[in-house]
Amino acid sequence: MMKMKNILKSLLCLFYVLTKINWRRFYLLYNSKATNVVVLSFINGRFGNELLFWDFGYINALISGGEEFRVAISFKGITNKVIYWSPSKYYSKNIDYSKELISLAIQAESCGNKVVPSSYELLFLENKTFMYKKFKEKGIPHPETFFFNNPNEILNSNLKYPLLLKGEHSSGSQDIFKFNEEKELLFFLQNSDFCSRFNTLIVQELLNIRKDLRVTYVGDKVVLSYWRMNMSEEWKPTASSFGGLISFDNFPSSWESVMLNHFRTLELPMGAFDVAWNNDDLTTQPYFLEVSSRFSPNPPYPIDCNLSYKPWKKKLFGRHVFYKSQCDLIFEISKEYLLCVKI
Repeated sequence: MMKMKNILKSLLCLFYVLTKINWRRFYLLYNSKATNVVVLSFINGRFGNELLFWDFGYINALISGGEEFRVAISFKGITNKVIYWSPSKYYSKNIDYSKELISLAIQAESCGNKVVPSSYELLFLENKTFMYKKFKEKGIPHPETFFFNNPNEILNSNLKYPLLLKGEHSSGSQDIFKFNEEKELLFFLQNSDFCSRFNTLIVQELLNIRKDLRVTYVGDKVVLSYWRMNMSEEWKPTASSFGGLISFDNFPSSWESVMLNHFRTLELPMGAFDVAWNNDDLTTQPYFLEVSSRFSPNPPYPIDCNLSYKPWKKKLFGRHVFYKSQCDLIFEISKEYLLCVKI
């Protein structure tokens, strides 16, 4: 039943995307020798609705800008072009999919292509070891973070508990675990497949928070921001998939310049920061939990919606449904992104 529902949702997403494209201008601007090439990522690897949105978001942005383009299904044979693609975990079957995606981008760049997103941007794609080391290098405040090669290095390392263990190449708040003492952490590492899945064990200070802010930048512009709130007394990730409440109100504008300045130091044209304040006290310095150059944007839901966010995301029919709103949002972000990378 679930599989049939997912297939139906994918078909609805495809139909909606196709209705958003100006097909007359598509054919007028399509040129097999065009400099701009959109590599259709949604048909590579595992199908993903968001990949579909990003791929056609690029196409729509190029059409809106009056630029000639063509599409391809791989990088093979493409030289001296501008390539737009939508790298994600769905593109690869490997656990360390970020490494494979970076390799693909580097290979394409070596053929004289400008790749969007670039191999540098992909270094931040769910590669937490690189990300936290870059945070430290750039002086971006973040929870104290430690790296270990194996569980033996953790033994008697004088870590402060409770703390978090984070998967090196995970997204959507997956592979994040809380531990209250050393023996509990070591038992988990010795009796699970965690060590076989990740080369580096990332252990991090646990902040006393019940909410964090997801803020998305394109260039110097905030294109989306929302709070993710854990309404439970017990610790758990704030993502909506874990039951977190999503709120698009009360953006902390007093910290806007600080957040932007830290984002600028990373030299990313686009990215999503997760920001939190210890004890949820917005008068104190913010901590930057993570950043990603590719992300899953949560669109604001309609005012007249009588559902909480998680069930709204599952709704398939109606005027205002999640996948339509997300597609619209990705199309708008894609326009901003293409303008930014052309500067």
